[in-house]
Amino acid sequence: MHKMFKLHSKATSSATSSVTSNSGSSGNSGGYGNSPGPRVGLLLLGTTYLDTIMHVHHFPSEDTKQRAERVEQRRGGNAANSAEVLGQDPRAKVWYMSSMPSQVASRVLLSALEENKVNTDACVFHNSQHTPPQAYIISAGNTGTRTIISHSTLPDMTFAEFAKKFDMECLKMNSDISQPACPYRWIHFEGRGLEVEKMIDHVEAVYVRQNWRQKLTISVEFEKGDRPGIASLLKKADVCFFSRLYAETLGFDRPEFFLSSVADFCKPTATLFCCWGSLGAVGLHLESGTRFSSSAGHIGAVVDTVGAGDTFIAGIILALGVRGYDIGRGLRFACELASQKCSQYGFKRVLQAIPPDL
Repeated sequence: MHKMFKLHSKATSSATSSVTSNSGSSGNSGGYGNSPGPRVGLLLLGTTYLDTIMHVHHFPSEDTKQRAERVEQRRGGNAANSAEVLGQDPRAKVWYMSSMPSQVASRVLLSALEENKVNTDACVFHNSQHTPPQAYIISAGNTGTRTIISHSTLPDMTFAEFAKKFDMECLKMNSDISQPACPYRWIHFEGRGLEVEKMIDHVEAVYVRQNWRQKLTISVEFEKGDRPGIASLLKKADVCFFSRLYAETLGFDRPEFFLSSVADFCKPTATLFCCWGSLGAVGLHLESGTRFSSSAGHIGAVVDTVGAGDTFIAGIILALGVRGYDIGRGLRFACELASQKCSQYGFKRVLQAIPPDL
């Protein structure tokens, strides 16, 4: 059983929020608090891309020519983006694990993470691969949408590669982690099917054997509903992050309806989140039946929505796993952080751009 999150908050922020409960339960357990102290170990796993982002005024019509207003290349990948944001908080000690091309080809991809104090030693390098996974993104300014076309010849990380690296890292106990015997307090996976299910089972076995399981939160991102085997991960996660695309693929047009429907397929003690872009986000704490909602934060103008969902995930992990916020405050914080991301290009100092007391 993983640690519990607090349910209710007295804090306020510029994002509006609401809480509804089906049971009247009001848990108040767990949390790390805001006081300075040992850093909290976080591990994130995912696929790393080299993004080419073309910012245009509007999405082009088929078989036409259009000039981009701005073009940039940067390291992408959902978990990698989240790790970069998390690395900006001095209370977090962040590891990132990914299947990578050769070390030479990977250098440009990992440099931004390492500059944000993210440890990339657990990555698996394939020396025969000289080209990283590519993503070409059309970001339309008039609607705030981003359309992604990706390509990769790089193999996904296998369970055997993960287990070897994970066990090795668990032996490297750093004295500045909040629980010296427990290497990671939060482990986050991109939902990619059966190999990820084996990885989670391995983590469970190691943590149960060492009597660490109650100190750990396992989260999974559910971005694409058509990935083979992804549904089997629903009952594996303590925290589920669902994208709007995932919900809409399954026929839902409201996040609260989607979370209520998917709840029966999740772990009964899980906490679920669904981010809905400019409309904010909804959370559902299954054990108490409490639902949370928050509007998006207020910003002057939307300039870059690429990675906003990844920033939202980082916000929840930071709020609940590092700062000890309750779920309602954590949801507001994550929405504010994701909105701030939309007001700037990239992720540089995005955490420092919002008020520290949110």
